[in-house]
Amino acid sequence: MSKQEKRILKLLFAAAAVVVLMGMFVPVMEVDAAQYASISKQMWQEKSFLKIYHRDLNYLDKPPLLFWLSGLCMGVLGFNNFAYKLPSVLFSVLGVWSTFRLSRHYYGERVAWWSALMYATSVAFFIFNNDIRTDTLLINLLVFSVQQLTEFRFTGKKKYFLLAFVGIGLGMLAKGPLGLVFPALAIGGDVLMHRDWKFLFKPIWLLGLVIIAVILLPMCIGLYLQFDSDPTAWVNGEKGVSGLRFYFWTQSFGRLTGDSIWATQYSNNPGPFFLTTTFLWAFLPWTPLYVYGFFKRMVQLFRQKFKAESNQEWISFFAFLLPLLALSKSGYQLNHYIYLVIPFTSMLAAKVLIDFRNARNAWILVWRGFSLLFFFSVLAICGWIMLRVFPVHGAWLVLLILPVTLLILKRVEFRVSMALAAGVIFCFGVLNSCFYPRLLNYQRGKYVSNLYEEVRKENSKLYIYKTGVSHALDFYQDHWVPGYGFEHSDSLNQIEHLYVYTNKAGLKVMDDNHIGYEVIESMDYYPVTKLTLGFLNPDTRSAFTRKRYLIKMAN
Repeated sequence: MSKQEKRILKLLFAAAAVVVLMGMFVPVMEVDAAQYASISKQMWQEKSFLKIYHRDLNYLDKPPLLFWLSGLCMGVLGFNNFAYKLPSVLFSVLGVWSTFRLSRHYYGERVAWWSALMYATSVAFFIFNNDIRTDTLLINLLVFSVQQLTEFRFTGKKKYFLLAFVGIGLGMLAKGPLGLVFPALAIGGDVLMHRDWKFLFKPIWLLGLVIIAVILLPMCIGLYLQFDSDPTAWVNGEKGVSGLRFYFWTQSFGRLTGDSIWATQYSNNPGPFFLTTTFLWAFLPWTPLYVYGFFKRMVQLFRQKFKAESNQEWISFFAFLLPLLALSKSGYQLNHYIYLVIPFTSMLAAKVLIDFRNARNAWILVWRGFSLLFFFSVLAICGWIMLRVFPVHGAWLVLLILPVTLLILKRVEFRVSMALAAGVIFCFGVLNSCFYPRLLNYQRGKYVSNLYEEVRKENSKLYIYKTGVSHALDFYQDHWVPGYGFEHSDSLNQIEHLYVYTNKAGLKVMDDNHIGYEVIESMDYYPVTKLTLGFLNPDTRSAFTRKRYLIKMAN
């Protein structure tokens, strides 16, 4: 690997890090990220670390690791976007490092550098380091655990065993039993292909279960105290729910068996190929490399009669295939479920790229054609955003960065792939600096919070009415914002300055009941996770938005 190649790769890593850093200052996005941010903040404020509450209700959904880490970080750095996202982003650094180490073990330094770069410049990576959910922690803990298990497998050193099961335990604290199941699937396929029975049946695995149990103990105590020991506790519209059963079975496996309401009552029926198609765009721009490598491995699988050759790696194959098959059977699926395979697919994609260097076949032409198409598509999309969707002054000068990049890399080996990485970095740089901040303004949580802070006086109170809960508003206010009930307005007379965030339906109810108010500001609202071309077009945007209001109630 030349010094020039390594130097450019380091510059690409640095540029990707800057873009991720920019995303850490972007407001939290409704619904999940904003909800988790508000729960983390409430946990720290109320110092309730074992029993978890969301607003004034019991909370039973995601395990507490994200809430613990982000709550602690916000307690130190303040309640802001950066502090909420920081712990998850740091785990992504760990994930990139683990991807590098795992790839280097099997394929050497050059593949390791490219593997880590592909992970750090995939579409999914930039998304889950901006829209922070529990998956960011899980994904990076998974690749860390598998990398440590691989080191233990080939060296026998106990420190790798300990770190692997600490990673697995933390993964379970982040997303449930999947934190144990997926490392087992990822490395288990490789172990079976190599007929490595000695590794499979090591007695030390029992010690690993003890390590996991110790890590999970505080959470289990909290679940027992909040739910199992109190049969009168209500949560998610039910009474007498076992928190321990929910964690160890219902939330994860229940989606496959039908025990979870997310697989029955709230099933979204996405179809068996939903996550497959999601992966195709989530791993861009490196998807064609992995698809080629996957089918090549599939052919090898049958030719070798399901038995690996010496020193042949199968983690990157089974870490994609087995989780994909399992998750595709779930009664409830979302795009980000498949992101957990990205570090492992990066490893095989990088191996394919390096192998292409000495190959002469049609796939190389396909890859180069795709690369040029993708590169100029990115340029067109960024131009559309900066010139049309949310215009930026001097956009033409900014857009010249990409063509100049191609010229700079003209005589560099792997220049096409380096240009692809630069294109993705540039694209998300545009999104994190120009697009998301202005888009998220339409969800109005932070905007209303700032507006209220400008007009509030001593003895003021903010309520919501008819808008549904705004998790972002909860997060940016000093306390979660309660619902306003006009029928109980007499009990609110002690509040001198009473403000309400509402919509047209709320104003109509107040008008019908002859309740006086003053409109402080009307604003356009849009659910930002449901983008349409009509909204993105500034000429038709107003037809797709709805009115929201901040009003001051008459004394």
